[in-house]
Amino acid sequence: MDPERIPVIVGVGQTVNRPTNMEEIREPADLIEPSARKAAQDAGTEGALAEVELLGVVNILSWTYADPAARVAERIGARPRIPWYTSVGGCAPQWLIGQVADKIADGEVKVALVCGGESYASRSTIRKCGESPPWKRETGTLDVVGDTRPSTTAIEDRHGLFVPSDIYALFENARRYEKGQTLEEHRHEIADLCAGMGRVAAKNPYAWFRQERSQDEFGTVSARNRMVSFPYSKLMCSMISVDQSAAALMMSLAEAKRRKIPEEKYVFPVGIGEAWDLWYVTHRRNLYDSPCAKAGVDMALAQAGTRLDDVDFLDFYSCFPCVPRIVRDALEMSPADPRPLTVTGGMSSFGGPFNSYSLHAICRMAEILREQPGKTGLVQSVSFFLSKHAVGVYRGEPSPAGWERADPKRFFRELEALKAPEIIETPEGEATVETYTAGYQGEVPGYGFVIGRTPGGERFLARVEDDPDTLAAMTTEEVIGRKGKVWQSPAGTNLFSLHD
Repeated sequence: MDPERIPVIVGVGQTVNRPTNMEEIREPADLIEPSARKAAQDAGTEGALAEVELLGVVNILSWTYADPAARVAERIGARPRIPWYTSVGGCAPQWLIGQVADKIADGEVKVALVCGGESYASRSTIRKCGESPPWKRETGTLDVVGDTRPSTTAIEDRHGLFVPSDIYALFENARRYEKGQTLEEHRHEIADLCAGMGRVAAKNPYAWFRQERSQDEFGTVSARNRMVSFPYSKLMCSMISVDQSAAALMMSLAEAKRRKIPEEKYVFPVGIGEAWDLWYVTHRRNLYDSPCAKAGVDMALAQAGTRLDDVDFLDFYSCFPCVPRIVRDALEMSPADPRPLTVTGGMSSFGGPFNSYSLHAICRMAEILREQPGKTGLVQSVSFFLSKHAVGVYRGEPSPAGWERADPKRFFRELEALKAPEIIETPEGEATVETYTAGYQGEVPGYGFVIGRTPGGERFLARVEDDPDTLAAMTTEEVIGRKGKVWQSPAGTNLFSLHD
């Protein structure tokens, strides 16, 4: 328990900006700055920003900088010797916390800042005002840290399967069928989950939507709640048009004590877990589960020396409603478990600032653990399409064993044994639907995706186009398990149609 090598979060800060005119817009670096300053003020050590040795900036999608870490460093007056900018992925904030903790435990760093933010609400306001962004767009080749694997295969790209709402809808429908639910029961369950998360968001001052919505509002299609990808309507999806940022100031315990930061501010990361599945969607063993979720959570709990039953507060990633429920399934948690699955309010109501969301969850978790000493919190995050999970366990006191990650080998044994089904690139003839979704263009579905199986068991990917009968069935009936035909179009994509 060398305090020079014990990582601790000493300050957290969050910012939400609601622009209505050009004077109120903010670019991402300008939005991140106040959160960083709030984190330092929260710790009572505003001068610490100038002494940040490691600056970790989460990947930004709402604007382009040649060197995002340098832009943030300029805003906060820092000259970090380790400037990191992450690759794309919702796991990035939790991954950064783990990496910073490792650096502190190795004695390489004493003061670090993890931060991120997005300005899509400002971009939307600019468009509404009929203006162009007044910010300087920078170009350059970025050096990034973290996972840089591509998110899709060549077959998936060729068929246009890369939009998150389409892909997560495939998982959602597969899970419904696996659970034996009717379409009505399923929609009721999704709307109930979203309404429950919305009640949490209503009490969070940094949430984008702070008004409670009923289950009916989430579950009923309306002008304000149009369909996106069956079965998801707009209010069920991550709210990406937000201006939100967050920051966490980390130090060694010894450095925090030297700066006389009050102990009631301390929140310790005590467990970190990272795990990944068969990486690509069409390669998954099943399309309704995520075995790497359990591996990541178990790894973090093992380092923390605790059990899931002893965790008091949870935040499961919630870009789409299937994600927290699939994670809950993987952990064998009862749907009746009284613990809410979010501390922020979820990404449909709190807001979904792309890669930065889980940093808000970590900041909110830190606030809750300060308010309730002796409790334990767990934050789980996802990259790409349930491809990877990163998990953190947090407490108000350090682990008696100090900071030492659990050996990942035993948690990866099951994952390493997973085998992808045989993929057939150009199927022809009879086929059965394994899962599907229909994407809406206006008020009616305009295209669809089917992942299916041939009579020989090979898996294929196909689109549904110019087939109103099949598209209509995909939004009104259970079509998983039904048979149809698949063939290759002149454009090189596979097409699918249900039998009459």
